[in-house]
Formats: sequence, structure tokens, C-alpha cells
Amino acid sequence: MELTKRDTQMTKGLAIVFMVLLHLFCRVDNLPYECIKIGGVPLVYYIGLISDCCVAIYCFCSGYALEIINQKIIESKQYYINRIKSLFKLLINYWIILLVFSFIGLIIKNDSIPISFTHFVKHFFLLENSYNGAWWFLFTYVLLVLISKPIYLLVERLNPYILVIISTGIYFIAYIQRLKNVVDFNNDFANWIIMQMSLLGTSFLPFVCGMIFYKYELFTKIRNWLNKRFNNTKLNVIGAIIFLVLIIGHGIVRTVFVAPFIGLVVIVVFNSVKKGKIIDKIFELLGEHSTNIWLTHMFFYSVLFKDLVFVAKYPVLIFAFMMLLTICCSYIINVVYKPIVKLIK
Repeated sequence: MELTKRDTQMTKGLAIVFMVLLHLFCRVDNLPYECIKIGGVPLVYYIGLISDCCVAIYCFCSGYALEIINQKIIESKQYYINRIKSLFKLLINYWIILLVFSFIGLIIKNDSIPISFTHFVKHFFLLENSYNGAWWFLFTYVLLVLISKPIYLLVERLNPYILVIISTGIYFIAYIQRLKNVVDFNNDFANWIIMQMSLLGTSFLPFVCGMIFYKYELFTKIRNWLNKRFNNTKLNVIGAIIFLVLIIGHGIVRTVFVAPFIGLVVIVVFNSVKKGKIIDKIFELLGEHSTNIWLTHMFFYSVLFKDLVFVAKYPVLIFAFMMLLTICCSYIINVVYKPIVKLIK
């Protein structure tokens, strides 16, 4: 059985958990919290480190969902009309958050947001993300959606192994450019374009993998194979062992290069084990609010309310406090957002 809409919602919930863990705890110096250490390195750092696969997980889910939509809507014109509507809804969500937190920045006289009207306009059109570092993915996601039809055609026509090899090559080149800045035109606009292409290139591989997984019904095949050999208890134990190995392995190989590959393993494990009704509901809730959590969480530890969540002192409490703040924000934002998007047909 392939992933349901609820499955992908829960997987997005996992992605947002990883994003928050990454941003809060992937640090080894000047810790704003108390925690257990192993050899001088915070234990929670290793959890934050493996969480760098969060974007890859989200890209996979997006590719998976858009493959389903592509197969239902063959005609390109209707497909693009629907995708532009969905992007417009996302941008409305973003603009509401941009306006609200820019207004708060003016009220508390913050130095980093909104700075000036020019900066605000650049953020409005996704040309800058200095207000909130997590916003970089918005422009990349828009590009992925806009080129999703040609990608779908590639998935339909190319051998999947060849396509994965090509996508991995694109990822490698984009990763090197993003890390080493090999191509530099000494021009701000040209370099901005190169950076956006690099970000798109590093997101391309998991996006394509999501499409391939749906087209070839790989989750159905994996689940059938596992269910014939293991009961639920054994599956959960195997899943826990795999996750522990990933944490230890990534702790040894500390490079973000492995993020998409780790992300793929995490997605398969997460959607193969039995999590229980309560855990499912928690991840479903987080998935439902994942966009607002993504777009707001950095304000509560580094931008407008610097170090606010760290008053909780201990990692588990800090994480819980962050989720409480962002989910409450999400409900408030949705009071404005939902009536507006209902007007878009």
C-alpha cells in the first residue's frame, strides 16, 4: 500500500520536528542550555546533526504528492493553473506571517526586522531571507513546483536508475557550488541566481526520489516484503536500531552531504514501523501546522525574541516550549489565513 495523504502529513510532521531540532541543538559551543555531554560534545547535538535531513524529507513528500497529482491531471494547462493557485495560497500564508512579525519588529524596535521598506519588499517577493534564515526554502520550493511537470515527464520516460544517477550528479555539483562558491561573477544579482540554482540542485534529488517512489509503488513493495518477514514488534526494534546507527554514523561523518540519503532511509523506516494511535495523531497535528512552524520558529530563538525558548533550560523542555509557541501562533495565523484562502477557487 502506498502512502496516504495522512501518511505524508505525518511525514511532514517528522520533517518539522527535525527542522526545529536542527536549528535549536546542532551546536557544540556557547550552549544556552544544560545537557548531557559525551566526550565534551552535547548528546543532543547528535540528534540535531541527523536532523539536517529535514529539507530532504519535505522535498521527497512534495515530489511524491506532485507525482500523484500529475497522474490525475494529464493536461499541462490545468495542472499549472492548480499549482499556481496552491503556490498563491502558500504565499498568502507567508505574507501574513511577514506582515505580522514585521509589525511586531516595528513595535519592539528590533534592528533586524523590518529594517527598511526596501528590505520588506525584497522579502515580500522572496528575493531575500535575512529576516528569517529558514525562509530560504520558499523560493526553492516555488521553483520545484514550477518545473514539476517537466520533471514528471522525465520520471515517466527515463530509466529510474539513470534518472537517480543524473539527479545525484546534479546534487553533487550543486552541493560543491553551495559549499565552495566555485562560480563567482563578482556581481550580486548573478551570484544570487547561482545560489538559487545551487539550492534548487541540492533539493532536486529527494524531490525526484519522491516521484520515483510513487510511480514504481516502492512503499507497497517495501511494506509487503517487511510484513512477510517481521511482525510489528520486530519491525519497531529494527527501525530503532537503524535510527540509532544513522545517528552514530552521521556523528562520525559530520557532513550535510549525506542528508538526502539519510532522509530517504528515515522516510522508509518512519512509514514502515507501527507508531501507535497517539504518536500518529501527534505527527499528524505537527504536519498540519508544519508550514507555520517552519515560517515562525526562528523568531523565538534568534530573531525577534532572541533566546526566548532557552529559558526552559533543558533540551526536552526547550523543544516542547518551542512547539507550544509555534503551534499557538499557527492557530492565530490560521484565523486570518483560512477565510482568505477560501476565496481562492
